[in-house]
This record gives sequence, structure tokens and C-alpha cells, in this order.
Amino acid sequence: MVLWTIMPDEAIFAQDYSPVFEDVEFAGTRMLVEKTADDEYRVVRLLSTDPQDYLRYDIQPGTVFRNDYFR
Repeated sequence: MVLWTIMPDEAIFAQDYSPVFEDVEFAGTRMLVEKTADDEYRVVRLLSTDPQDYLRYDIQPGTVFRNDYFR
């Protein structure tokens, strides 16, 4: 069976998958992050009106941060 989708494997195959999203600020840029582990967060979406923020490679969607970055 082939399953062509853009959804992550966890959302399709996990039965009790419920993502935890948080709105955080990092380096002056607000972003929506998903908690992936006890101390890891993955950037889901940038919540900025500054076009330069979308060109930064260090905060692009998919980037994983440790919990100590947001303290």
C-alpha cells in the first residue's frame, strides 16, 4: 500500500496523537512551535509581519530548538 500525503507519519499512524502548540518569542520573532519531546520544540509557523524574518535560516519551519532557548 502506498500512501501519498503531506501529513507527518505520527498524525496518520498514531492513535492518540494530539500535538501541543505554543506561541513563543525567540530573538524578537514570534512563532508557533510544536512540542515534540520533553525539552524539544519544532517551529511550525512564523507569526511575524517583518519580511526579513522569513528569510532567516535559523528560524525556518521545521527547525528544532531545545527548551533552554525560550527561557
